[in-house]
Amino acid sequence: MKNILLSSLLCLLLSFAVSCKKDPKEDKVEVVEEVADSTDVVEVVEEKKPVVKKKKKPKKKKPKTDEIKVPAGAPSFDSREARKYIRDYEAYVAKYKKAVESKADMDAFLKLSESSSNLTKQYRKLISTLPADEIEKMSKYMQEKTKQIDALSRQM
Repeated sequence: MKNILLSSLLCLLLSFAVSCKKDPKEDKVEVVEEVADSTDVVEVVEEKKPVVKKKKKPKKKKPKTDEIKVPAGAPSFDSREARKYIRDYEAYVAKYKKAVESKADMDAFLKLSESSSNLTKQYRKLISTLPADEIEKMSKYMQEKTKQIDALSRQM
């Protein structure tokens, strides 16, 4: 009985040693097949088409964006911001005049309130940057416009 057990144990150890000699992952060998190019090299000559240049259309000259026209009767200023303020203020006065003439249109007066607020901010910024002679012109202009707005207010 000892012989059978001993021989079975020996067979088991031997089979174990033989079967585990290499990792199965290492057994796989990748075969890289190199293919030799057997085709002849043929030189292909492409015909080059002449490059046609597109004619550029002459650009129309755009008016300078720095040119802000001041309405007639308003003083002229060197500062772009001053000219913009004068233009915006003239538009405000025109809207105020329409609102006074319509009398019942309260929405127009609400819109004027927003415009007035924006003009006030713009004026404060402008006064801090203008030279003394332009500030004097601006103050004279504003006095005239204030008189005009007061006259319109009395009509209501």
